[in-house]
Amino acid sequence: MTDLESRLDEYIEANRDRFLEELFVFLRQPSISTRDEGMGECAALLCNLMRDVGIDTRVMPTSRHPVVYGEIPKPGAPTVLVYGHYDVQPPEPLELWTTPPFEPQIRNGKIYGRGTSDNKAQIFIYIKTVETLRAVFGDLPVGLKFLYEGEEEIGSPNLAPFAREHKEMLSADIAYFSDSHIHESGRPMVILGLKGMAYVELTARGARIDQHSMRATGVPSAAWRLVWALNTLKTSDNRIAIEGFYDDVRPLTNLERETIAQIPCDEGALREFFGVEALLPGRVEDGYYFNLISEPTCNIAGLISGYTGPGSKTVLPSVAKAKIDMRLVPNQKPDDICCKLRAHLDRHGFQDIEIEGHNEIIPSRTPIDHPALPVITGALRDAYGSEPIVFPGIGGAGPNYVFTDILEQPCFVVPHATHDQANHAPDESMDLAGFFNGIRTGVRVFPRLAETLRR
Repeated sequence: MTDLESRLDEYIEANRDRFLEELFVFLRQPSISTRDEGMGECAALLCNLMRDVGIDTRVMPTSRHPVVYGEIPKPGAPTVLVYGHYDVQPPEPLELWTTPPFEPQIRNGKIYGRGTSDNKAQIFIYIKTVETLRAVFGDLPVGLKFLYEGEEEIGSPNLAPFAREHKEMLSADIAYFSDSHIHESGRPMVILGLKGMAYVELTARGARIDQHSMRATGVPSAAWRLVWALNTLKTSDNRIAIEGFYDDVRPLTNLERETIAQIPCDEGALREFFGVEALLPGRVEDGYYFNLISEPTCNIAGLISGYTGPGSKTVLPSVAKAKIDMRLVPNQKPDDICCKLRAHLDRHGFQDIEIEGHNEIIPSRTPIDHPALPVITGALRDAYGSEPIVFPGIGGAGPNYVFTDILEQPCFVVPHATHDQANHAPDESMDLAGFFNGIRTGVRVFPRLAETLRR
């Protein structure tokens, strides 16, 4: 550790309580994008928090929730685009929270509250990174741009159009952000790609209205119709049966395979964590992380039909719906997969099954041999005191393609929440150590990137 980095750490430690107090102000403001609760107020608050540390910031409208954009130019130096989102999931069911979701509390080394890990504390890290660097350096070593959206939890529908419209404003050498969680071993991670997604809703229809179930001898059941259709989508050995589904899957490179092989995996601990007796077999080979990174999915996310309340009701459902998410890997395209799904259902005699599309996300991947990667892993190593793990991709889907494909920037995801963060669930939490390690990482990585990206 250099003397300068020691001074940076000392500043962070000396301002620890104030950093948390300011974060709590941010966490107390609801920002539930799916029902437009507190979104404008939160965008304005975030804008002020960024301006307080010297970031030239403004709130920019989209067709739904605004983007908070900020910048600190540094002529002649490389520029890093920092992304994140200020919107959160709905907190329900409220009765399962230990303390109210928008009243953050610290318990046993964790901050509890909605948005703590996903994603408010993780974007607040970079506001405090800017403050710390300026307090110690007097300046920043790189130019920084901040793109904080308010629609990630509803699929980022306006992020790609915003990026296309403002491509020059958002130009940078790399994109960098913190979301998700570190490895279950406690070691930090760098994620180089996310899966894409095709999310659809299938609907089967039977009689005009629900019928008494005695009529099941003669009246078609929408529920059975949907079950039969779903049964054609996947085989019992975990292979997706949609014709042509795997045609465009890009095989892993040798470097990607070698990197995945270095990811520690205790499958016994994973089975215990998930509460299952066995993990599913793979299409090409077994291995939890190999398949999490390299394999696409076809998942039934929800089934709705008939009566599902307490007690019994003998009903023959007239409508049945299934929500399907298909997570895609590089070279697969959401619109092509949706067309193949339609063709598959038609081919198997299910022309009557309706398909309504919702979210379409393109897969993304940043090359492992990019020169920024060893800089980022080095900063994480020094901040956490343990060896980082590199993930060529991960199972989640997200808007990384906006950076890799639209803005043409390599994209690095550096999470700081813990594996048990419970994001999207009651008692969501952010580890205190992760929050401060995030700031300690940020104040190391930006000066080092200034040297590497300048070459």
